[in-house]
Amino acid sequence: MRRFDSITLRVATVLLLCLLAAQWIADRLYQEERERVVSHLIAGPLIQRLSLVADKLERTPRAEREELLRILNSPRITFTLAEAALPETPADSLSKLQARLRETLGPRRQVTVAGETGADDGDLPTSARISFTLSDGQVVIAAHHYPNDSALAPSRHLPLLTGYFLVIAALALLALRWAVRPLQRLAQAADALGRDLGGAPLAETGPREVRQAAHAFNTMQSRLASYLHDRLRILAAISHDLKTPITRLKLRSEMLVDTAQREKFLHDLDDMETMIAATLDFLRGESRQESGVLLDINALLSTLRDDMQALGSAVELHGEANHPLLARPQALKRCLGNLLDNAVRYGANAGGGAHITVEDSAKTLTLHIDDHGPGIAESELERLFEPFRRGETSRNRATGGTGLGLAIARNLARAHGGDVTLTNRPEGGLRATLTLPRGGV
Repeated sequence: MRRFDSITLRVATVLLLCLLAAQWIADRLYQEERERVVSHLIAGPLIQRLSLVADKLERTPRAEREELLRILNSPRITFTLAEAALPETPADSLSKLQARLRETLGPRRQVTVAGETGADDGDLPTSARISFTLSDGQVVIAAHHYPNDSALAPSRHLPLLTGYFLVIAALALLALRWAVRPLQRLAQAADALGRDLGGAPLAETGPREVRQAAHAFNTMQSRLASYLHDRLRILAAISHDLKTPITRLKLRSEMLVDTAQREKFLHDLDDMETMIAATLDFLRGESRQESGVLLDINALLSTLRDDMQALGSAVELHGEANHPLLARPQALKRCLGNLLDNAVRYGANAGGGAHITVEDSAKTLTLHIDDHGPGIAESELERLFEPFRRGETSRNRATGGTGLGLAIARNLARAHGGDVTLTNRPEGGLRATLTLPRGGV
């Protein structure tokens, strides 16, 4: 059913149904015209001959009629004398013939027609038996054999119509694919736009509507890139302007005589600096300046595990990637680091560390990062990806962080064409799942 959402499939289905309907109508018209022509070419001479034979038999003595009929017989039609008329069981295709014979020979002749149709010829009769009664009560039966001419068979034209149908359908499908291809390019460019605003603009070629859509897309891409460039320049200025007063405040705090007050001031300034740096990282996006390279995921995970263990956090690694992944190294490292930091921070109170499980396939690389924390309410799982939303409700930066780690991780994952999701583990704790496509960035 999902495949039926394709414009190509929908239009192709309508087109093929219309072609089939046109073929069926053409076939019905052919059958009607053929029946009319056959009736004219065969029924006309037959009626004329039967009328002449009936008139001649009326003028011939009864004893000489059988000899006369032997002379009148031909390969196409034979005459015999009988005691009783045929039962009236005409086929559909012979009903008109019977009506015309009764009209020509007259009602006193008591004309009846019986016949049969061949399996290969559809409604075309293969033979007809016609009985009529003379004025003295003598019954004459005429057995008429229709010509066995393949040109009259309706099945002869079916292969030709089928060939026409297939050729027209193939040409129509090729034309449809050619017409829809610009839409596919537009969809691919729109998908890539979220990962790289600096990509090449679309070629503004093709039909007028396609050129208009491509021009609108290129204009949108240019405006977004300009907006992002302006925002980054503002952020760089803000970062520089904020670091200067924070540095001055730190220097002044060092001069405080009261040790307790000095430590509080320095702690608050460190928190402020950390929040500013995290916010700028989130707004700036670390993946924008990097190019994709083939990255050894196993080596990256081992390095992150060793770094976390060196800081006193227990991290276990299970499974491995089968092949390198096309990715942005620093961005992916930051994404995984944020997920590991989150797992270690919230699992520390339960006395456990983090567990990394690698699942690799031909199309997708999946990394599961599990912790032994208390878990999160189902209604809050998606909200944790909002900026400054923290799973730990206290304002303690040491236990709750800045609330930007998961938001940054998801942004970096989506910049790779993947995603990050959170689920509660049945055995307790939280699972963060990072999914990355094998197609690269």
